[in-house]
Amino acid sequence: MLRRRNRNALLQKIGFFLFVLLLLWLIARSSALFRADAPAEAAAAAEQFYKYEQTGDFGSSWELFHPLMKERFPKSAYVQNRAHIFMQHFGVQTFELEMEPPERGFDVEIIQGVKPFPEAYRIKVTQTYLGTFGQFDLVQTCYLVLDGKQWTLLWYYPEQQGKQDKASSA
Repeated sequence: MLRRRNRNALLQKIGFFLFVLLLLWLIARSSALFRADAPAEAAAAAEQFYKYEQTGDFGSSWELFHPLMKERFPKSAYVQNRAHIFMQHFGVQTFELEMEPPERGFDVEIIQGVKPFPEAYRIKVTQTYLGTFGQFDLVQTCYLVLDGKQWTLLWYYPEQQGKQDKASSA
């Protein structure tokens, strides 16, 4: 009888210890995820990216891309294409910028086939241009994710994009 009571006490102590470890793990994980300043920091990074774009400083905006975007667009090609398309083809020098407040998401798949990001902030950005072809709006969804300690920007590439790429290469 005495042994049974000691065994139950030992199991209770082990259970309590495991519960405390689980609680500490959850607290540590949530402190990183639930920073109050994260939405403001993410929005500031997006705003900085588009401020560089407004002034035609595409090299500096490229630096704020997530490494996946840097893979997709080598720096020299990005700078040339952005300047060529917007400044030469559309005849614009700058644009007005409107950004919606960031929306937080978990396990977000931004680019098809890439592992979902555990946490991301989605921001809808509207750029209003006045150029050769009149006034037009470019509305784009971008995501901000932490890469190390820096917020980096990704553009959204839904499943449809992959299908369009395959269709255009066929």
